[in-house]
Amino acid sequence: MKKIIAATAMTMLFATGAFAQTADMNARGELDGFASEPGVWDMMMDSEGKDLDDATFKTNWDAASDEQKASLKEACVQAQAGNAQVTAMVTSRCQVASDN
Repeated sequence: MKKIIAATAMTMLFATGAFAQTADMNARGELDGFASEPGVWDMMMDSEGKDLDDATFKTNWDAASDEQKASLKEACVQAQAGNAQVTAMVTSRCQVASDN
């Protein structure tokens, strides 16, 4: 039973690996190519690709216009479709964006 659970956990880890980096940095240069306008990713990461803290992301999201939110949602979809290298935090925040 423990082997089955461990195997399932490893499968899930590898399945998410294409859309997540093990490092705490995102491939910002690559991600910018998926955005329809400059600064879309600034809601969730700094210019070097480091994830912003949760409070800053929430503040940025709440302050964003409907157009900016739509741009981020679209950028997330495009990045995922393009197998962009992002952290698990960005993956999670893209999910939050798509749910709102």
